[in-house]
Amino acid sequence: MSGNTSATGGHVTDIPPPPASGAAITRALQTAVSVISGLPGNLVRPRWQATPPTNPAPTVTWCAVGITGITSDDDYPFIHHDGAMQVPGAPGPGADILHREVTMKAVVTIYGPDPDVIAGKLRDGFYIQQNWEPLHTLGLRLHTVHDLSWTPEFINQQWIDRYDLEMVIRQEQVRVYPILNVVGADVLLHPPPCPDELVTVREDTVPRP
Repeated sequence: MSGNTSATGGHVTDIPPPPASGAAITRALQTAVSVISGLPGNLVRPRWQATPPTNPAPTVTWCAVGITGITSDDDYPFIHHDGAMQVPGAPGPGADILHREVTMKAVVTIYGPDPDVIAGKLRDGFYIQQNWEPLHTLGLRLHTVHDLSWTPEFINQQWIDRYDLEMVIRQEQVRVYPILNVVGADVLLHPPPCPDELVTVREDTVPRP
């Protein structure tokens, strides 16, 4: 956070916590895929890793999970002002809250024996509301699970069975900015010469803190 507010001027940044990151979403998807598919957690891996581990043997069923694309659904996000919110460290109440909907594509790739069985369990299991509830805490909801794609890979001089399952996920991203309530303004009026008393300047008698 920059420390600026609407009272200080200058650029303002959103205050913590930020929306869930791609890494946090991938970890949550890993857990969900492991539980729904029945595969051990060590056989449900992030799709890209800085140091890729050795692939399991062709006789072992395992999968890789990753987000492959993020698009915004809003040309301009919805912003509303909350006059009762107190931003920590701000001299007064008030904040602007920004809401944006983004669409993510996540792909689960399953390798090994009978990958279609695991892919089918995931495709149907993700539509069970209770299975999706842990992901709701990250602002996520399921939009679509696409048809399964059979794409065998030629690895180490042999064909390995592979199925791809693509999901479309919606995420509500919320950010809070320290835009405080307007409680008053110092204004100095210099009325121009006006004929015929067309302009009258009144003394400000409103009580102010």
